Amino acid sequence: MKFFSKSVVNLHGWVNEQSFFAKLSRNALRLGKPVVIQLYSLFLLFKSPQTPLRIKMLILGALLYFLSPIDLIPDFLGPLGFTDDIAVIAMVCKQLQTALTPALKEQAQNAINRFFTNKA
Repeated sequence: MKFFSKSVVNLHGWVNEQSFFAKLSRNALRLGKPVVIQLYSLFLLFKSPQTPLRIKMLILGALLYFLSPIDLIPDFLGPLGFTDDIAVIAMVCKQLQTALTPALKEQAQNAINRFFTNKA
């Protein structure tokens, strides 16, 4: 288990805020506000030092799938391109219902409001 712990810590740099926000800002309107809030909630939970390793590993899979250019359905296909990403995000959020507290969701919503100001 120590190996996984070190690996997940090392991957914190791979799922960095810059690349995450770059893709999120490019695709926020296509994904929709509820999905963007879920994504950012997962990101905040992943970055939290209090989050257990098992939960971080689950979130890591969803975030890497979202950030990866290799998808089951390519993102450039417009609205259909994100259906696989949204399914993965929704599945992980469903499994982590108790960890995704209302306070965390509110923090995420406040952070992503800039993507939807004067656009939606």
